[in-house]
Amino acid sequence: MSSQVQLCNLALDAAHARSSISSIGESSAEGQACARHYEPALEAVLRSAHWNFARKQVTLSLLKDATKTPPDSVPQPWSYEYAYPSDCLRARRVLPQMSGVGGAAYPGWQGPQQQMPAVSFIIGQDDDGSGNAIPVVLTNEPQAQLVYTVRITNPQLFDAEFEQAFIFYLGSRLCGPLTGDKELALNLFQQAQALTTKAAADNGDEGLTVIDQVPDWIRVRGFLPDYVFPPGSGWYMDPLPLSMAI
Repeated sequence: MSSQVQLCNLALDAAHARSSISSIGESSAEGQACARHYEPALEAVLRSAHWNFARKQVTLSLLKDATKTPPDSVPQPWSYEYAYPSDCLRARRVLPQMSGVGGAAYPGWQGPQQQMPAVSFIIGQDDDGSGNAIPVVLTNEPQAQLVYTVRITNPQLFDAEFEQAFIFYLGSRLCGPLTGDKELALNLFQQAQALTTKAAADNGDEGLTVIDQVPDWIRVRGFLPDYVFPPGSGWYMDPLPLSMAI
């Protein structure tokens, strides 16, 4: 695994810089350029894809509730306002509540399996108690859990694809102040962009992909789960295979 200085030196190599550095922020032109561009480049590449190594999931802290009596003032059409996590770089999604199916119909089953529709949310702004502007998460989901890209500064946690994309992107930003080579800067940026696009697919392949909603054009034709479980309910055990009902 690389250190911050090693990543900077690899980016300097990519940018065809004249010398390397021994520390970020040293008095050399290369050290000063790395100090200016390292953090912005890191955040930009972290935000560019849903990197699995940077995935974090937390239950949000409720700030305002428009459903209580008397209601809090929450921007319409939202019911809840939550604190935006301080280490969040990009909000990915708010997880839907899951309800268990069981009881007399399915004795012994305790797992949360009910399918729920995707949860809408938006990032907004509000004031804290002192009048300072703060980012907030607005949604209609109670006890909301947010999946987001967390700010990671420890290079030991970077995966290989992210590291390469970051090196090329940082190198593209260093070309301007150090070499002025616009063609090389564009080439490095394109390489970083290509790696990021590939990473989006690779990170998706590492996990289980679940289709949360059945398209209307399939549902209206009728298929087996529609008859076994009514719309909006869930399955127990494993999902049933898609098959036409007789």
